[in-house]
This record gives sequence, structure tokens and C-alpha cells, in this order.
Amino acid sequence: MKTHFIIFIAYTLLSACNTNTAQETKIAEKTEQSQAASSTKANQTSDEGIPGFWKLKLEAYDDNGNKILDEAERKKGFKNNYSFRFNADGSCKIVESFKGHYEVKTESSIKKLYVYRNRVEGEEKEDPAPDVYRIISVSRNELLLLEDLGDLTFWLFERIN
Repeated sequence: MKTHFIIFIAYTLLSACNTNTAQETKIAEKTEQSQAASSTKANQTSDEGIPGFWKLKLEAYDDNGNKILDEAERKKGFKNNYSFRFNADGSCKIVESFKGHYEVKTESSIKKLYVYRNRVEGEEKEDPAPDVYRIISVSRNELLLLEDLGDLTFWLFERIN
């Protein structure tokens, strides 16, 4: 009888430990998920001065590779008929023709704009890869981006609304 009592006590203690461990694991998982969600939200916020209608004012090349739009590069730039309409909810329109969404992320202390275009039904099987831009500057009236692929092309946008 004493043996059964000891086994019962041991079983009860083990069950209590397992329950606490399971609860601690669930709490830890929820905390990690919450932290990941808040981190993602901080990195992907659309409230970066980005929402609005942006029309491309100037496309120029970073001839000297310094990631700064110099006056000489600005003078050689040209107009291009391109636009973005970024909405506060993260959705966007590209050239007023294509729908998509965007995210602002910080990678190695560099803010980047990811623009995802939805696939064209009947023409594409998958959504295309995102266009990625380094955000050089954003103000009330201008948005200066540098294409992430090759770091060669500046896109200077003017806010229309």
C-alpha cells in the first residue's frame, strides 16, 4: 500500500510539472508570436510618409555609385511616365493599372520599400517578384528611391495629392 501511495504522489507531481511546462511553453510561444508581430508591424508600417499618389518626376542613374543623386546625375535624368498610389492599408496601384501591396522594411538599418504586383489573371501563373527600392528620402512632396537591384537607378517621385 505504501508503494502505491508513493507512485500516486510521484505521478501527481509529474503531472503537475508537465502541466506547468506545457503552460510555460504556450506562454513563451505566445510571447514570441506577439514580439514577432510587433517587430513585423514596426518594420512593415505604411505610416512612413509613403501613402499618397506619387508620379515619377525624374529617373536618373547613379553614375559614380555613391548612392546620392548628385546635381550632374540629376541634369542627365529623364522623365518617365510611372506612378504609384500607396494606400494607408498597405495596398497600392502601380501605373494606375496594376494592383498590389507594399511594405516598408528596415534591413541592416536601411529602410527599403517592397512593392508587390498582383499577377495578371490569365497571363501569369504566379505573382511576380517584388520590386525593391532603398528609401533615400521621403518628404511631404518628394520620394527619392534607389533601385535595390544593382543600386544604379534613382526614381524621384513627386506627391500629387
